[in-house]
Order: sequence, then structure tokens, then C-alpha cells
Amino acid sequence: MTSSSASPGKALSTAIFAVAGFGVVLTIVTELSHHFPIIMQLCGGETSGCADVALTSYSRMFGVSVAYWGLLSYVVFIFLMIYKPSLALPLAAALVGAEFYFLWVMSSVIKIYCTLCLIQFCTVMVLFPLTAFWAWRKGDYFLPGRLWSTPVIALLVFSALVIPARSRIEATPLGTEGLVTYAGKRDSHIKVELFSDYQCGHCRHMEPEIDKLIENHPDILLIFRDVILPSHKISPVAASYANAIAFTKGPEEFVKIRTEMYKNQDKLYDYLKDHLDKVEFTDELKKKLRAKVKADMARAKSLGIYQTPSMVIYRDNKIVQKISGYRKYEKFSRFLKP
Repeated sequence: MTSSSASPGKALSTAIFAVAGFGVVLTIVTELSHHFPIIMQLCGGETSGCADVALTSYSRMFGVSVAYWGLLSYVVFIFLMIYKPSLALPLAAALVGAEFYFLWVMSSVIKIYCTLCLIQFCTVMVLFPLTAFWAWRKGDYFLPGRLWSTPVIALLVFSALVIPARSRIEATPLGTEGLVTYAGKRDSHIKVELFSDYQCGHCRHMEPEIDKLIENHPDILLIFRDVILPSHKISPVAASYANAIAFTKGPEEFVKIRTEMYKNQDKLYDYLKDHLDKVEFTDELKKKLRAKVKADMARAKSLGIYQTPSMVIYRDNKIVQKISGYRKYEKFSRFLKP
């Protein structure tokens, strides 16, 4: 009788450890896929949903990869199952809340799905009921571990992650009034802000990728922002000239001049010397130019952007991606789909 009753309990605990162990392996594989393209092939390669999600700011929490947080959670869970079983169920419930948060990010914010993340979600959805059934049979509850409290724990964790995330993506609404340096349609529900400096070498290398964006997505609103780096002495003059073209001749002419300036970046001083006299810099225009650059720099600061090039992608005025540094078009184009 005793052997028969103990057997199901042993089988259940073995299953729990097996699922948690699988979670450990899965988090390790997920993190390694961010560093080794051959492992990313398991998820479809560098243009897969896994690769795209890994590029988003949601792949890190407090500056640390979420894969590491997942690994830590599974290791702690296994430790608790061995040494403090009454605390295992609350942690499993917390993992449920965290996984629903990541599912919310993929389905409602970035609208891109990572296969490894979905497998992780399913792993936790298996781990939790196994742990709940094991705790119910054992009857050894720490107060927060009682079965009735597990949905509350999951909801609290989910809310604790979602609320700041929502405030972060909605804290900096993107207005389109008064825009002069842009391409595309102002009423597009997908918008992109590009922060660049006319003397930035990486910005010049990024230009062919921006050309692809404009060519392949003419309906998307692309807003050009100036972030003038202190070490670049010619950039303020370059920004003034380009913006003056935008104010006096319109956005289409601005885009052409902007492209010309990056093509002539190696001799930018000579280019400006030959072209500045084509614009009449009235006091009113100078005032507009100063205000525009000041607003762009303030915008960059509010978004935590301090390097060029940087790109922020919005869908329905919500931030879905922030990209710092040079990226090929294929790396960010997935975020531009309706």
C-alpha cells in the first residue's frame, strides 16, 4: 500500500524536475542563440522572429538578458523543490505571470513571435499545474503558496511588468505638427524617428539602408532628427543648412540635400562653403533653426538616445523598437510591417 501510494508522488516530482531541467536547457540555448548564428538557425536564422525579438529592448530587463533571468528562476525553483518545497509553488505562479507578460509584448506591442519564447511559455504552463498538483497532494503550504493565492501572485507579477512597460512605450507621444524634415505620409500609423549627425561615419554607412526604407515603405512616416555630437565642429552648420532647405524648399528637397551631404561627408566643409549662399538666413529663419535642433536634442534625451545613428520605430504611437548603431535594412524591416 505504501509503495503504491508513494510511487505517483515520486513520478510527479520526477516530472517536475524534468520540466524545470528542460527550462534550464532552453534558456541557455536561447541566450547562446543571441551570440552564435549557427544556434539561431534552430529558430530560422537572422531574419527569424527569434532574431527580431532579441533586437528589441524587451529582450533585456534591468540591462540583463531575460534568458539569464529565466535561467536564474529555474535554478532557484529546483533549489526550492529540494530544500524548501513550500516556496516552489509561489515561484511557479510568478513565472506564469512573467510568461504572460512576454506573450503580451509579442502579441500586442512588437507583434513578432519568437519560437523559443513560445516554447518557454508552454514549458511554464506545464510546470505550473504539475507543481500545483504536487503541492496540493503534499499539503505543505507556505502561506503565499496556497492554491487560492497562485492566481493573485501571477496577476501581481504580470501587472508589475506590464504597467511600467506601458508607461515607457507611451510616455513620449510622437506629434507630427510642425514637421519639416521628414519623408512619407504624416498620418501613417507606423512612424520612424532617425537620429543622426552629418559628420558621423556610421550614419553615412546607414544611409543605403535608409534609402531602402524610403523606397520600400513610401507610406511610412520617417522623421529626421539632429543629434549634434560635441566633437563634430561642422555638424551645427551642416544641420542649419539642411534644415534651412527644409523650411524654405520643403521636405522633398531636404531629403535630396541630406543625401548629397552624406555622400560628400569627407569634404563636407567644402560642400557647405559652396552651398550656404543658396539660402538667405534671415533672423526669423535662424530662430526656427535653433528651435528645431534644440527640440530634436531634447527629444533624443527624453528617449535615452545619446549615440548616432539611432532609430525609434512606432506603431500606433507606441514604441515597438529602439535601435542604436548601424543596422542593415533586413534587420529592422520586420518592425515596419503593418
